[in-house]
Amino acid sequence: MARKKKNYTLDEQLSNITLEIENTETSLEELYAAKKEIEEQIRLNRLNELDKLISESGRSYDEVREMICCAE
Repeated sequence: MARKKKNYTLDEQLSNITLEIENTETSLEELYAAKKEIEEQIRLNRLNELDKLISESGRSYDEVREMICCAE
């Protein structure tokens, strides 16, 4: 047998919706924090890769900086 759907009062509906909004906001905040952390890890990986390339090229940081600044 199928269960009968409970009819919630307006106050119960409001309470349920408010709780659902709060849970969604918390989840969204956690996702934004995770996104920010991953973006920071990507940035650090790129910087490490760039540092490695500079070292392997035999040029100094200042030489590479000057090349980039003058190229614009």
